[in-house]
Amino acid sequence: MSTSSATKYEIIESNLNRYFCIILLILGTFGNTCNICIFIRPKLRPIPCSWYFLASTCANFIALYMGCLTRVLTTFNIGPQTTIALAIYCKTRSYLIYGSLSLSIWLIIGACIDRWASSCRNTRIRSFSNVKIAKRVIIGLTFIIYLIYGQMFYCFNGTYDSTSANCFTISAICQWYNSFALFFTYSFFPCLLMLIFGSLTICNVRRSQQRLTPTQNILLKMQNNKKKTPKQMAIMLFVQVICSIILSLPISIQNIYSQITINNEKSYDQQRIEEILDTLFVLVSLMNSSISFYIFTLTGQIFREELKKFLFCKFRIPFRSS
Repeated sequence: MSTSSATKYEIIESNLNRYFCIILLILGTFGNTCNICIFIRPKLRPIPCSWYFLASTCANFIALYMGCLTRVLTTFNIGPQTTIALAIYCKTRSYLIYGSLSLSIWLIIGACIDRWASSCRNTRIRSFSNVKIAKRVIIGLTFIIYLIYGQMFYCFNGTYDSTSANCFTISAICQWYNSFALFFTYSFFPCLLMLIFGSLTICNVRRSQQRLTPTQNILLKMQNNKKKTPKQMAIMLFVQVICSIILSLPISIQNIYSQITINNEKSYDQQRIEEILDTLFVLVSLMNSSISFYIFTLTGQIFREELKKFLFCKFRIPFRSS
């Protein structure tokens, strides 16, 4: 190993952590703030899906700042100065990042199930799509997800080496548990559930349309004009699901690969390249915490209208809705 090679890898990783994270922080802070302002508006509050989006945005804020801001500060050598402070920092940071990323994606699953329930012909199932139940589900999911990751206060610790402070898991069992917990609570299982309930919702909508007579179709169109908001929320959700799947899978696949090959002999270059890839995949997963506002703006007409009303109202500029 040459000093120049080590320096090269350190520069690449440092630049990733600094500049990628700064971009995510800027985009995410603006976007998540706008999300909160829009989803608490009177027109969207009665829709259960809005509550899932609102709660997911709050979880995204935590994941974004614990995941990105801390990385940026580290590149400027700002961080805990004592061993005890480092241990507390590593445990708390890991707990909040893992928990918030997983919670955010499970709240999107809650929105998927809500849209499926609202599209069912069965009245009893359809009754589960309401704000009261959405609030209960949000509280329940928050408790369960953060409970699952509670072991991080035991499993994670921090240490100083010659150049920097590092967080690490204290045993191989903890490493395996965290890798598979992330795989099943953040990527594979959540992605599977989102695909299942997304497909079921599409099937329900198609079946209901196929059973309608021409007269019923006319009545349905009249009703749909009154229900544009829930339909547009479903479109926003569908695109959010696709993006969540694409962005959440790489980090879990990388973690599983690392555990499977942990006992393999690897050259210094391979180890450093894998570390850089690991950093990159973590940052890609944190994009989930930054881009929802831009997805909603591009895919939801009702969201754009509410955004315009909010902005024009704040700046006291007359606005005429289209």
